[in-house]
Amino acid sequence: MLFEIDEIHLQVNPQILAEYAGAVGYLENDLYSWQLKARRLRRKATLLRAAVNRGETLSNEELNAALDVEFQAWEEELSRRMADQLARLEYLTGSRELSPSETAEVKRLHRLLVKRLHPDIHPGQSDEERRFFAIAQAAYKAGDLQSLEAVATATEYLDEPLGSVGAGGGEQDAAVDLAMAEVQLNVLLGQLEELKSGHPYILRELLGSPRELARVRRDLKVRFAEQRKVAEAYEEAIRELRGEKR
Repeated sequence: MLFEIDEIHLQVNPQILAEYAGAVGYLENDLYSWQLKARRLRRKATLLRAAVNRGETLSNEELNAALDVEFQAWEEELSRRMADQLARLEYLTGSRELSPSETAEVKRLHRLLVKRLHPDIHPGQSDEERRFFAIAQAAYKAGDLQSLEAVATATEYLDEPLGSVGAGGGEQDAAVDLAMAEVQLNVLLGQLEELKSGHPYILRELLGSPRELARVRRDLKVRFAEQRKVAEAYEEAIRELRGEKR
């Protein structure tokens, strides 16, 4: 369970988001950008019309300063979206495709290190062990086989000695351990179900359907073309309010 949850968090979901950014996300950002521009121009036309009705004159600088304040959160959201888009495309273009044998070895080593270092399995870890686990997780996310091999070698001392399994506590302790493991398993099953039913995991179905993907892209293009027309209409209205010729 821990291994599957880590795989979704560190490999599957980042890959889904990167693929979505390249297939659909850029169109969503275009739509958002045109929506923002249309809203801003509509508000500019409203402010300008109100000023004209009062017999006042507002310069472009005054209008833009007022709009910058009103639309700050929207502009920040657009900047965040663009930064996310770039980061995801960089992930997609920067990731090296592993050979089947390398992929199998990366998964084997990660499974080994999860069993050896995961804090949910080993409470009360040392600082060093926590750092090794963080390095292993980052290496797994990046598909860095060499670093995983290094961590596996450096933490071999944590493996239980032969013959240690079953030593000590007896049936009562084993029953307590089993009960705790069952509780933890139920928690992990809930986490796994939540991951697989939420964003971005649910985008896998869309990305796996060329027909549905084409439909979504087509709809987005239609929507931002409509927003572009709205923006152009408000630009024309603003020119008329200012008495400018086209």
